[in-house]
Amino acid sequence: MISKVGVIGAGSMGTAVAQSISKRAGEVIIFGRKQEVVDSINNDKYNKNYFPGLYLNPNIRARPMIDRPDIADCKAVIIAVPSSEVRSVVNATCDELAGKILVTVAKGLEYPSLKTMSEIILEETNNPDIVCFSGPTFADEIAYGHIAGATIGIGDNPSLRTTMSNLFGEFILDFSDDIRAVELCGVLKNVYAIGTGMWDSVYSNHNEHYTFLNMCYKEMCIFLKAISFDEDIFTKFCCFGDFNLTANVDKSRNRTLGLMVGKNIIKTPHSESGVTFEGSKSVKGIIELADNHGVDMPIAKFVYDVLGGNNNVRKSVDILIRRSS
Repeated sequence: MISKVGVIGAGSMGTAVAQSISKRAGEVIIFGRKQEVVDSINNDKYNKNYFPGLYLNPNIRARPMIDRPDIADCKAVIIAVPSSEVRSVVNATCDELAGKILVTVAKGLEYPSLKTMSEIILEETNNPDIVCFSGPTFADEIAYGHIAGATIGIGDNPSLRTTMSNLFGEFILDFSDDIRAVELCGVLKNVYAIGTGMWDSVYSNHNEHYTFLNMCYKEMCIFLKAISFDEDIFTKFCCFGDFNLTANVDKSRNRTLGLMVGKNIIKTPHSESGVTFEGSKSVKGIIELADNHGVDMPIAKFVYDVLGGNNNVRKSVDILIRRSS
């Protein structure tokens, strides 16, 4: 058992992961930016902004992000902030992160560098002990202890497998040595969830939905075959499971974005504020990566065209159908 684990990020996923791993760690410290959330966790034992009805386990406490000496005392640190904030957060705490096991749960692709979150963390900290956690996991269901599967990307650190198995033992786990591929699965599934939402705003029958879902998964696998050395990546939780969850379930933020764009509820999603839609920020990067590897991705381009306002959804869907038939 790890004696002390830090979780940077007091949002829904950070709080949920903290609750889950608290059964397998001596102490879990959540580092948050908002003092009222820190006070809520410490004084009331719940996160008032995300899970006001969930009492957190007694070995969970919170600290403001400015209390960096507390980060230095942790053996492992989980980074659970939006992908757009990973670089700035890690840069600000890089001295305290030295010598720690670093776990990223953020899903995204930095643009224009095309770096994944683990690559950003390595660049900022020069700490090679980095793993990623990815899978079909909604934060609220993690928080309340429902069964969930996840993939741990361990890269060149096979020695961390036992430690991660113990820390995330509440999950059904599989592992991959290709951490970049695991992270890109998390980006791809957001892109295809947006696309599925767009498609379903035009074609809503079951045959139509699952035909498009199959088309998305086929394109995703073609991309992964070109970039990944993990021959089993297609069957792992980070790929098949997470793709299905995000594309099929209406509480998925990216699927909801696609539905809202398709129904003209949102016309310019890039300018919308208040909700983070990781997929909308990563489509362009995925297309550029695909081009670099000689992979044609018509569905990803369809998503990019619609998000960029270059076409209406029905016209773009019709073009996609003609191309696929």
